[in-house]
Amino acid sequence: MLAGSLQPVAKVLKSNGSDGVLVLGIHSLEVQDFLSLTLQEKVPVFLYFEGLPVPFFIEEAEPRGTSKLLVRMTGIHSGRDAEEVVGAKVYMDASQFDEDADGEDLSQLVGWTLCNRGVPAGVITAFEDIPGNPCLELEGGVLIPLHEELIRSLDEKKKCLDMELPDGLLEK
Repeated sequence: MLAGSLQPVAKVLKSNGSDGVLVLGIHSLEVQDFLSLTLQEKVPVFLYFEGLPVPFFIEEAEPRGTSKLLVRMTGIHSGRDAEEVVGAKVYMDASQFDEDADGEDLSQLVGWTLCNRGVPAGVITAFEDIPGNPCLELEGGVLIPLHEELIRSLDEKKKCLDMELPDGLLEK
């Protein structure tokens, strides 16, 4: 599998207890889609170690709220194991969830309003699928990197994507 086909779908937020249970924050999929893929279809998730993707399987999962899960992964069976992966991004093969996303893709953000810390910054005019650096294009040609660390919220009803952008990024 090429590392370029892996897309971040979650982040290990913290460990939970001393037996290797992790708290994942899911951001690129609906929690139920993630559960369906990983538990029912046995699709692996990947964590990077020393620059290489290592596959893990979700053994158990329990939803916590709308975007978090308590999970047990193969190979992570102690608090020490869990602490080693806290803060790590969790990846999946993009072809797995792209096919199951009912045709949803990031180009559907075109026409939405991009906000920076709650303040409207412009209308998204294009999605540029640059390998390893997907970007949104705003009116006037400004490119905004689309990284999960920058996203604060997404409101489908208002069609608004709120991000926390580094100072100066919106200036030409």
